[in-house]
Amino acid sequence: MDERIHKLAALANVAMYDSRATSDYTDKAPHIRHSTLRNLYSKLVVTVHDFASTYTSTPQVLDLGAGEGSVTLPFLELGAKVTAVDISEKQLKALQAKCVDYADKLELRCQDVFDAIESVRLEDRQYDIIVANSFLHHIPDYLSLIREAAAILPLRGQFFSFQDPLKYDSLGRFTRILNALAYFSWRIFQGDVTGGIRRRIRRARGMYLEDCPQDNIEYHVTRGGVDQDAIHKLFEQLGFECEIISYFSTQSRIWQPVGTALGMKSTFAVIARRTSH
Repeated sequence: MDERIHKLAALANVAMYDSRATSDYTDKAPHIRHSTLRNLYSKLVVTVHDFASTYTSTPQVLDLGAGEGSVTLPFLELGAKVTAVDISEKQLKALQAKCVDYADKLELRCQDVFDAIESVRLEDRQYDIIVANSFLHHIPDYLSLIREAAAILPLRGQFFSFQDPLKYDSLGRFTRILNALAYFSWRIFQGDVTGGIRRRIRRARGMYLEDCPQDNIEYHVTRGGVDQDAIHKLFEQLGFECEIISYFSTQSRIWQPVGTALGMKSTFAVIARRTSH
C-alpha cells in the first residue's frame, strides 16, 4: 500500500470533517438523506445482526469510519455492542451524543482505521461484525484494509460495507449519463459551483492533486470507483462467502427516485461471511 497516499487521505478527512458541521455532512450523504437508502441499509443491518445473533447473544461490532453515528445507531438499537472508530474527534463527539442512550454498549476510538485494527490484533480481540459504511472509497488501498479486517474475524464473522460507488467501467452508458446529470443538477445548489465542477471534471480525467483535500476524500473518482469484482474475489480467496448488493444512489432528491424506479445500479454494499480459515 502507498502509505503516503493513505496518510494524505486520512488527514484530508480530518480536515474536512472537523471543519464542517455534521448537519452539512448528513445533508449531502445519500444513504442518510434518502428514505429508500435508509430503508435498504436498515434491512441489511437486520440481516447481518440476525445472522450473528444465531451464534452469540450480544454481537460485537467494529465500526470503521463510523462518522457521526447515523449508521451506527441501528446496531446499538438491535442490542449489539459497538466499537466506533473514526479519525475525526468532532464526528465521534456527534456520534456519542446521538447514541447517548446506549453509552454502556459503545466504545469510541479516535484512530486511523489501520492503527485501530492493529490495536485490536495486539489486544487479541475479535469481532462478530466489521462495518465500513460509505468508507471504502475513502481508502486508497481498500483491498489491504479488507485483508487486515478479515484477519480479526472468526469463523462465521461478517464484513459489511454500504454506500460505495461501483467501478465506473462496469456501469452501462445510460447509468453513467444519469449519474453525471444527477450530480451536476445537485451541485449547482451547493455553492462554489465553478470550483466543484472543475474538480469533478479534473478527477474524471484522472488528474489528482495531493494538496487538495477534496481530491483526497474523493480519491475514488480519480481511480474510477471501487472494484466490486476485486473485493468479491479477495473475500473468496480468504475463505468467505461474499454477496454484492448493488443499487442506485445520488445526492439529488429529484433523481434518486428516478434512478431507483428505472432499476439502475451505481452503488453497492457487501455482506461477506467467513466459512473457513
